Amino acid sequence: MTDFRTKAEEVIAELKDSLTKLGWSDPRPWDEFLKDFAAPKNLEERVWTNFLYFRGNYIVVLCTFVVFALCLNPKSLLAVMFAVSCILILLVLKIESSPDHEISKEYKLAASLPVAILILFTSGALFWALYGVLLGMLASIVHMVFRTRTIKSRINTVYEENKLSR
Repeated sequence: MTDFRTKAEEVIAELKDSLTKLGWSDPRPWDEFLKDFAAPKNLEERVWTNFLYFRGNYIVVLCTFVVFALCLNPKSLLAVMFAVSCILILLVLKIESSPDHEISKEYKLAASLPVAILILFTSGALFWALYGVLLGMLASIVHMVFRTRTIKSRINTVYEENKLSR
């Protein structure tokens, strides 16, 4: 059981590393996230600044809406839990194609994703998840448009733009 737990922790650590490499940061404080709203003067600049500064919060908002949408249909929630647990178990298990050669995680994932998508599609969970993504994106876009920029967010934007241009 400890070997399974260790493997699961490795998979989660790899996922966190991948998200960090993509530039996703920890969420900003929620009181800062929900403060000072006004109509924009420069829409593009405000949206870009808020996206770069609050992107961790937007991921949390998006995931919250997806979970909420899936909770509206318990069958979909069970289907998602089943599909995710099957993928995680398959990734953690040591499967050998020959005595000395273990199948890579990429092949395991490539084999399990079509089955998971089929499960989610037939149960209706894919529809509810997409509904949650749509609502989460709408809420995030409204926040990006109407949340005023702060000095910290402007400084962060300059830093992130320089980091992205390299």
